[in-house]
Amino acid sequence: MRNQWIKISSGLMGSVAVFLMLFANPLGLESFPTWGIRRSAILVIGLALLAISLFYREDNFLGKFLNSPNGQLGIALLLVNTGIFLIYIWFVSAGLLKYFESETNYFDLQANAFAKGQLELDVTPDPALLAFTDESLYEPENRIGIPALWDATLYKGKYYLYWGPAPALLLAMVKPFYTPDIGDRLLVLIFLAGTLLFLNLIILALRKRFFAQIPNWAVVLAIAFAGLVNPMPYVLVEGRIYEAAIVAAQFFLMGGFYFLLLAFELPTQSRLALAGSFFVFAIGSRTTVLPAVALISLILLVWAFQTQRSRMVSLLLAFAIPIAIGGAAYGWYNYARFGSFTEFGYRYQLTSYNLYQKMDETFSVEYIPPNLYKTLVNPLEQRSAFPYIFPTRWAGPEFLSSYQPKMYLTFTENITGMFIGSPFVLLALLAFIKPRRDLRWITLSITAAFLAIFFTLQAFFFVAMRYMLDFIPTLTLLVIIGFWHGFDLFKHKKGYIAIALVLLAYTIALSLLIAFSGNLESFRILNLDLVQKMTWTVNSLFK
Repeated sequence: MRNQWIKISSGLMGSVAVFLMLFANPLGLESFPTWGIRRSAILVIGLALLAISLFYREDNFLGKFLNSPNGQLGIALLLVNTGIFLIYIWFVSAGLLKYFESETNYFDLQANAFAKGQLELDVTPDPALLAFTDESLYEPENRIGIPALWDATLYKGKYYLYWGPAPALLLAMVKPFYTPDIGDRLLVLIFLAGTLLFLNLIILALRKRFFAQIPNWAVVLAIAFAGLVNPMPYVLVEGRIYEAAIVAAQFFLMGGFYFLLLAFELPTQSRLALAGSFFVFAIGSRTTVLPAVALISLILLVWAFQTQRSRMVSLLLAFAIPIAIGGAAYGWYNYARFGSFTEFGYRYQLTSYNLYQKMDETFSVEYIPPNLYKTLVNPLEQRSAFPYIFPTRWAGPEFLSSYQPKMYLTFTENITGMFIGSPFVLLALLAFIKPRRDLRWITLSITAAFLAIFFTLQAFFFVAMRYMLDFIPTLTLLVIIGFWHGFDLFKHKKGYIAIALVLLAYTIALSLLIAFSGNLESFRILNLDLVQKMTWTVNSLFK
């Protein structure tokens, strides 16, 4: 009976989905003749359901797979990841689900330059900019009214990017086959989906090796948290070069952690070489992860000395050689552009501040107190108009409001404290209560990486919601370890599960809400009709 129900229901749903998508235009479901993201996705789902209907048998491979615990987990993970990706598509397209345009295409400009064998961007600076003969060029007031490539680096009459070259190097490999511009928003989506993929792989590897007793539903919820915790959806709406660099670094960082986790389980030169390669590409995307990779390298050295002494040299060389090659290449890249191995071009940036003069003030321990407040507990703002709850730029106490060290910017961009917006992260603390010895190396590596990135950013002259994505994926792994470890700490206490579920539901719901409300102006610009319909619907329901 169950066999027939699966075949009939999947066949009916699949047939309806395929029919509606194939004839969407004649039926008036679509006004565009071309196939958009939404239409293509529904067609693929419909075809998959039809395939299940046609090939499912209780005694064949498909039937045995779907009826096994691992098969059911696989289906659940497929569904939750599909749901997360559709949410990503919704935000990146501002609810249009058809197409999306990018505000910037800086990595594409750099990729085109690489494809031509040059380091400078193929963009000619305005003659008024070239007329400057000294560092007065970098004073914003002196450039008022002069067109410039915003936030790019201008050095000796040529435009460069201070953002790492790794994403552009990958794009340059695509350029011989695909010449149209590739916007930074698309890169944000691709790298965020890739980050989610590696988070899936790490979570499943942790479950398989250390938490086999954890129920499948706890694995599914862990994936949902990893994919939807703030600011994962938030960064998709604007999707500029800033977000693209951050997300690219997290993609490579999570890839490095995945292969490092495998190497801790079964040390091989290939796994450590892959870990080192991914880590160096993370640095090549965003240099703020450099302290994290340095600490991971130190931990790996201690691990090899204590557990793999006979193979220590070969294993460490496999890890270190890609990093050394990448570091040397990055140094050459800097020297070829700016005449210094350690100059990334940040001081020559054309932006709102004279970084040429204030470069030494961009990082300072004096910025840590207000930044900690913003990052941890900056509250939300309640308004009378839909969507009612909004992130704020600053709502701190007076003694911090009046605290203005050096060039610190108090009122910059929206940010919601993670204890306010994502209280589920508090479960990370459980990972350090009666910690498991078999988890010590991976927990130590993740913790070191998280703290290194976290405090590096706290010392910057401002923080923003997107900067939280620099450390949220590593923190997410600690949270999941703590969440699952709690099943052992509170083995016979259903209250723990209930509290965890409430915190998780609140965290995900609020993440989605502030991803919308925090980018409300962007939604109004890109999809005003959606905002009006949502406002009318909610106001009608709660009038």
